[in-house]
Amino acid sequence: MWTFDPGAELRGRIAAGADGSIYFITRDGVMHGLNSAGKEVMRRDADGLSPAVLPDGTVVAMSSRSELAAIGPDGATLWRLEIGESAGPLAATDRAIYASAGADLVSVSTSGSLNWRVSVGPVTTAATTPDGVVVGTSRGTVIALASDGAVVWTFEPDGGFSGSVAYADDVVYAGSGGGGVYAIDLRTGNPIWHVNSAHAVTTGPAVAPSGTIFVGSDTIYGVSADGQLRWKDPTLKPGAAGLFALGYDSVFDAATGDVGAVLTGDGSYVWTSRSFGKIATAASSASGMLYVGTSSGRIFAVR
Repeated sequence: MWTFDPGAELRGRIAAGADGSIYFITRDGVMHGLNSAGKEVMRRDADGLSPAVLPDGTVVAMSSRSELAAIGPDGATLWRLEIGESAGPLAATDRAIYASAGADLVSVSTSGSLNWRVSVGPVTTAATTPDGVVVGTSRGTVIALASDGAVVWTFEPDGGFSGSVAYADDVVYAGSGGGGVYAIDLRTGNPIWHVNSAHAVTTGPAVAPSGTIFVGSDTIYGVSADGQLRWKDPTLKPGAAGLFALGYDSVFDAATGDVGAVLTGDGSYVWTSRSFGKIATAASSASGMLYVGTSSGRIFAVR
Protein backbone atom coordinates (compact mmCIF):
# COMPACT_ATOMS: atom_id res chain seq x y z
CA MET A 1 0.00 0.00 0.00
CA TRP A 2 2.87 2.38 0.81
CA THR A 3 6.45 2.52 2.07
CA PHE A 4 8.25 4.96 4.36
CA ASP A 5 11.97 5.51 4.82
CA PRO A 6 12.92 7.28 8.10
CA GLY A 7 16.58 7.52 7.10
CA ALA A 8 17.86 5.45 10.05
CA GLU A 9 17.70 1.88 11.35
CA LEU A 10 14.94 0.74 13.67
CA ARG A 11 15.67 0.26 17.36
CA GLY A 12 12.82 -2.05 18.35
CA ARG A 13 9.19 -2.95 17.74
CA ILE A 14 6.52 -1.14 15.74
CA ALA A 15 3.50 -0.11 17.84
CA ALA A 16 0.16 0.03 16.02
CA GLY A 17 -2.78 2.16 17.12
CA ALA A 18 -6.45 1.27 16.82
CA ASP A 19 -6.86 3.76 13.95
CA GLY A 20 -4.11 2.18 11.84
CA SER A 21 -1.41 4.66 12.87
CA ILE A 22 2.01 3.29 13.79
CA TYR A 23 4.90 4.53 15.93
CA PHE A 24 8.52 3.39 16.09
CA ILE A 25 11.91 4.63 17.28
CA THR A 26 15.01 4.79 15.10
CA ARG A 27 18.66 4.53 16.13
CA ASP A 28 19.17 8.29 15.77
CA GLY A 29 16.89 8.78 18.79
CA VAL A 30 13.78 9.86 16.92
CA MET A 31 10.24 8.55 17.35
CA HIS A 32 8.21 8.60 14.14
CA GLY A 33 4.42 8.50 13.94
CA LEU A 34 2.68 7.64 10.66
CA ASN A 35 -1.02 7.71 9.93
CA SER A 36 -2.79 4.86 8.14
CA ALA A 37 -1.93 6.43 4.76
CA GLY A 38 1.80 6.47 5.53
CA LYS A 39 2.08 10.21 6.16
CA GLU A 40 4.41 11.24 8.99
CA VAL A 41 2.29 13.00 11.62
CA MET A 42 4.73 12.91 14.55
CA ARG A 43 8.50 13.29 14.80
CA ARG A 44 10.20 13.91 18.13
CA ASP A 45 13.17 12.82 20.23
CA ALA A 46 12.79 9.60 22.20
CA ASP A 47 14.85 7.05 24.07
CA GLY A 48 14.38 3.33 24.66
CA LEU A 49 13.55 0.67 22.10
CA SER A 50 9.82 0.86 21.48
CA PRO A 51 6.73 2.95 22.28
CA ALA A 52 3.21 1.79 23.13
CA VAL A 53 -0.12 3.18 21.97
CA LEU A 54 -3.05 3.46 24.40
CA PRO A 55 -6.62 2.83 23.20
CA ASP A 56 -7.33 6.58 23.13
CA GLY A 57 -4.36 7.23 20.80
CA THR A 58 -1.94 8.47 23.47
CA VAL A 59 1.62 7.36 22.75
CA VAL A 60 3.90 6.34 25.62
CA ALA A 61 7.69 6.19 25.24
CA MET A 62 10.91 6.91 27.09
CA SER A 63 11.83 10.59 26.82
CA SER A 64 15.22 9.84 28.44
CA ARG A 65 16.95 6.72 29.73
CA SER A 66 14.88 6.82 32.93
CA GLU A 67 11.85 9.00 32.20
CA LEU A 68 8.58 7.70 30.77
CA ALA A 69 6.41 10.22 28.92
CA ALA A 70 2.95 10.31 27.38
CA ILE A 71 2.36 12.21 24.15
CA GLY A 72 -1.07 13.21 22.87
CA PRO A 73 -2.17 12.78 19.23
CA ASP A 74 -1.30 16.44 18.65
CA GLY A 75 2.30 15.89 19.78
CA ALA A 76 1.94 17.64 23.13
CA THR A 77 3.57 16.06 26.21
CA LEU A 78 0.84 15.08 28.68
CA TRP A 79 3.02 13.89 31.56
CA ARG A 80 6.48 12.62 32.50
CA LEU A 81 7.49 10.15 35.22
CA GLU A 82 10.87 8.87 36.44
CA ILE A 83 10.78 5.06 36.57
CA GLY A 84 14.47 4.13 36.41
CA GLU A 85 16.52 3.04 33.42
CA SER A 86 14.25 1.22 31.00
CA ALA A 87 13.93 0.17 27.36
CA GLY A 88 10.36 1.44 27.36
CA PRO A 89 6.85 0.05 27.71
CA LEU A 90 6.27 -3.66 27.14
CA ALA A 91 2.47 -3.62 27.21
CA ALA A 92 -0.36 -1.21 27.92
CA THR A 93 -4.13 -1.06 28.42
CA ASP A 94 -6.62 1.74 29.05
CA ARG A 95 -5.73 1.42 32.76
CA ALA A 96 -1.99 0.78 33.03
CA ILE A 97 1.37 0.82 31.27
CA TYR A 98 3.92 -1.89 32.11
CA ALA A 99 7.68 -1.52 31.74
CA SER A 100 10.80 -3.32 32.95
CA ALA A 101 13.24 -1.14 34.88
CA GLY A 102 16.29 -3.10 35.99
CA ALA A 103 15.03 -6.06 38.00
CA ASP A 104 11.65 -4.40 38.62
CA LEU A 105 8.37 -4.57 36.77
CA VAL A 106 6.76 -1.15 36.91
CA SER A 107 3.07 -0.32 36.52
CA VAL A 108 2.13 3.28 35.68
CA SER A 109 -1.39 4.66 35.46
CA THR A 110 -2.51 6.23 32.19
CA SER A 111 -2.60 9.57 34.02
CA GLY A 112 1.12 9.32 34.82
CA SER A 113 1.30 8.15 38.45
CA LEU A 114 3.23 5.14 39.70
CA ASN A 115 0.89 2.29 40.60
CA TRP A 116 3.56 -0.11 41.88
CA ARG A 117 6.94 -1.68 41.25
CA VAL A 118 7.72 -5.30 42.00
CA SER A 119 11.06 -7.08 41.84
CA VAL A 120 10.60 -10.04 39.47
CA GLY A 121 13.89 -10.00 37.57
CA PRO A 122 14.51 -8.49 34.12
CA VAL A 123 11.37 -8.89 31.99
CA THR A 124 11.72 -9.70 28.30
CA THR A 125 8.06 -9.94 27.25
CA ALA A 126 4.62 -9.13 28.64
CA ALA A 127 0.96 -9.66 27.81
CA THR A 128 -1.93 -7.95 29.53
CA THR A 129 -4.80 -9.89 31.11
CA PRO A 130 -8.25 -8.73 32.29
CA ASP A 131 -6.91 -8.05 35.79
CA GLY A 132 -3.20 -7.51 35.40
CA VAL A 133 -0.27 -8.75 33.38
CA VAL A 134 1.74 -11.90 32.72
CA VAL A 135 5.47 -11.63 32.02
CA GLY A 136 8.38 -13.80 30.94
CA THR A 137 11.71 -13.11 32.62
CA SER A 138 15.31 -13.67 31.63
CA ARG A 139 15.60 -15.90 34.69
CA GLY A 140 13.39 -18.46 32.92
CA THR A 141 10.10 -18.01 34.76
CA VAL A 142 6.60 -16.93 33.75
CA ILE A 143 4.91 -14.74 36.36
CA ALA A 144 1.29 -13.57 36.58
CA LEU A 145 0.60 -10.39 38.53
CA ALA A 146 -2.72 -8.85 39.53
CA SER A 147 -3.56 -5.23 38.79
CA ASP A 148 -2.42 -4.27 42.32
CA GLY A 149 1.04 -5.82 41.77
CA ALA A 150 0.45 -8.98 43.79
CA VAL A 151 2.14 -12.07 42.36
CA VAL A 152 -0.65 -14.55 41.58
CA TRP A 153 1.57 -17.44 40.45
CA THR A 154 4.90 -18.36 38.90
CA PHE A 155 5.60 -21.15 36.43
CA GLU A 156 8.88 -22.41 35.02
CA PRO A 157 8.64 -24.34 31.73
CA ASP A 158 10.94 -27.28 31.12
CA GLY A 159 14.33 -25.81 30.23
CA GLY A 160 13.15 -22.37 31.36
CA PHE A 161 10.99 -19.82 29.62
CA SER A 162 11.92 -18.97 26.02
CA GLY A 163 10.30 -16.97 23.24
CA SER A 164 7.36 -14.84 24.35
CA VAL A 165 4.13 -14.98 26.34
CA ALA A 166 0.61 -14.51 25.00
CA TYR A 167 -2.88 -14.44 26.52
CA ALA A 168 -6.34 -15.38 25.23
CA ASP A 169 -9.57 -16.56 26.87
CA ASP A 170 -8.22 -17.17 30.40
CA VAL A 171 -5.20 -19.07 29.10
CA VAL A 172 -1.55 -17.97 29.10
CA TYR A 173 0.73 -19.37 26.40
CA ALA A 174 4.49 -19.52 26.92
CA GLY A 175 7.44 -20.91 25.01
CA SER A 176 9.93 -23.36 26.50
CA GLY A 177 13.70 -23.58 26.38
CA GLY A 178 13.26 -27.34 26.52
CA GLY A 179 11.08 -27.26 23.42
CA GLY A 180 7.42 -26.59 22.78
CA VAL A 181 4.63 -24.38 24.04
CA TYR A 182 2.67 -24.53 27.29
CA ALA A 183 -0.94 -23.53 27.88
CA ILE A 184 -1.31 -22.33 31.48
CA ASP A 185 -4.51 -21.66 33.41
CA LEU A 186 -4.58 -17.92 34.13
CA ARG A 187 -6.32 -18.38 37.50
CA THR A 188 -4.19 -21.15 38.99
CA GLY A 189 -0.91 -21.19 37.06
CA ASN A 190 -1.31 -24.91 36.40
CA PRO A 191 -0.34 -26.24 32.97
CA ILE A 192 -3.29 -27.33 30.84
CA TRP A 193 -1.27 -28.94 28.05
CA HIS A 194 2.16 -28.95 26.46
CA VAL A 195 2.96 -29.48 22.79
CA ASN A 196 6.58 -30.38 22.17
CA SER A 197 8.93 -29.07 19.49
CA ALA A 198 12.31 -30.40 18.40
CA HIS A 199 14.25 -27.44 19.81
CA ALA A 200 13.77 -24.43 22.08
CA VAL A 201 11.07 -21.96 21.14
CA THR A 202 12.68 -18.88 19.61
CA THR A 203 9.64 -16.88 18.46
CA GLY A 204 6.04 -16.83 19.61
CA PRO A 205 3.67 -18.15 20.65
CA ALA A 206 1.37 -15.85 18.68
CA VAL A 207 -2.37 -16.46 19.12
CA ALA A 208 -4.84 -15.65 16.35
CA PRO A 209 -8.44 -14.62 17.21
CA SER A 210 -9.55 -18.00 15.81
CA GLY A 211 -7.66 -19.71 18.63
CA THR A 212 -4.81 -21.09 16.52
CA ILE A 213 -1.45 -20.85 18.30
CA PHE A 214 1.61 -20.34 16.09
CA VAL A 215 5.04 -21.22 17.50
CA GLY A 216 8.54 -20.87 16.04
CA SER A 217 11.27 -23.37 16.93
CA ASP A 218 13.26 -25.51 14.51
CA THR A 219 10.34 -24.71 12.19
CA ILE A 220 6.89 -23.16 12.49
CA TYR A 221 4.15 -25.11 14.28
CA GLY A 222 0.37 -24.64 14.23
CA VAL A 223 -1.44 -25.78 17.38
CA SER A 224 -5.18 -25.84 18.12
CA ALA A 225 -6.63 -24.25 21.27
CA ASP A 226 -7.14 -27.71 22.80
CA GLY A 227 -3.46 -28.57 22.45
CA GLN A 228 -3.45 -30.62 19.26
CA LEU A 229 -0.56 -30.21 16.84
CA ARG A 230 -2.31 -29.37 13.57
CA TRP A 231 0.75 -29.06 11.34
CA LYS A 232 4.39 -28.05 11.10
CA ASP A 233 6.21 -26.67 8.10
CA PRO A 234 9.84 -27.82 7.82
CA THR A 235 10.53 -25.53 4.85
CA LEU A 236 10.06 -22.26 6.73
CA LYS A 237 12.21 -21.58 9.78
CA PRO A 238 11.23 -18.44 11.72
CA GLY A 239 13.93 -15.79 11.97
CA ALA A 240 14.78 -13.57 14.92
CA ALA A 241 12.13 -10.95 14.03
CA GLY A 242 9.32 -13.28 15.08
CA LEU A 243 5.74 -14.33 14.39
CA PHE A 244 2.82 -11.88 14.26
CA ALA A 245 -0.88 -12.82 14.34
CA LEU A 246 -2.68 -11.31 11.37
CA GLY A 247 -6.42 -11.14 10.79
CA TYR A 248 -8.73 -13.84 12.12
CA ASP A 249 -6.70 -16.99 11.47
CA SER A 250 -3.32 -16.10 9.93
CA VAL A 251 0.24 -15.36 10.93
CA PHE A 252 3.10 -13.40 9.40
CA ASP A 253 6.41 -15.22 9.66
CA ALA A 254 9.63 -13.22 9.32
CA ALA A 255 11.57 -16.29 8.25
CA THR A 256 15.26 -16.92 7.78
CA GLY A 257 16.73 -16.12 4.39
CA ASP A 258 14.95 -12.73 4.23
CA VAL A 259 11.63 -14.40 3.47
CA GLY A 260 8.32 -12.98 4.63
CA ALA A 261 5.32 -15.30 4.54
CA VAL A 262 1.68 -15.33 5.58
CA LEU A 263 0.17 -18.69 6.57
CA THR A 264 -3.35 -19.61 7.67
CA GLY A 265 -4.36 -21.69 10.65
CA ASP A 266 -4.33 -24.90 8.61
CA GLY A 267 -0.75 -24.30 7.43
CA SER A 268 -1.63 -23.09 3.94
CA TYR A 269 0.42 -20.31 2.38
CA VAL A 270 -1.34 -17.07 1.46
CA TRP A 271 1.85 -15.55 0.02
CA THR A 272 5.62 -15.45 0.38
CA SER A 273 8.02 -12.66 -0.60
CA ARG A 274 11.71 -11.79 -0.64
CA SER A 275 11.05 -8.19 -1.65
CA PHE A 276 11.34 -6.67 1.84
CA GLY A 277 15.03 -7.32 2.49
CA LYS A 278 16.15 -8.26 6.01
CA ILE A 279 13.10 -8.06 8.26
CA ALA A 280 13.69 -6.60 11.72
CA THR A 281 10.11 -6.48 13.10
CA ALA A 282 6.46 -6.36 12.12
CA ALA A 283 3.05 -5.43 13.50
CA SER A 284 -0.57 -5.61 12.45
CA SER A 285 -3.59 -3.37 12.94
CA ALA A 286 -7.16 -4.30 13.82
CA SER A 287 -8.12 -3.62 10.21
CA GLY A 288 -5.74 -6.34 8.99
CA MET A 289 -2.97 -4.10 7.68
CA LEU A 290 0.50 -5.60 8.05
CA TYR A 291 3.47 -3.35 8.77
CA VAL A 292 6.92 -4.77 8.06
CA GLY A 293 10.06 -3.01 9.29
CA THR A 294 13.44 -3.83 7.79
CA SER A 295 16.92 -3.61 9.27
CA SER A 296 17.56 -0.46 7.21
CA GLY A 297 14.53 1.20 8.80
CA ARG A 298 12.21 1.09 5.81
CA ILE A 299 8.55 0.40 6.61
CA PHE A 300 6.20 -1.48 4.26
CA ALA A 301 2.43 -1.39 4.68
CA VAL A 302 0.86 -4.49 3.13
CA ARG A 303 -2.78 -5.50 2.87
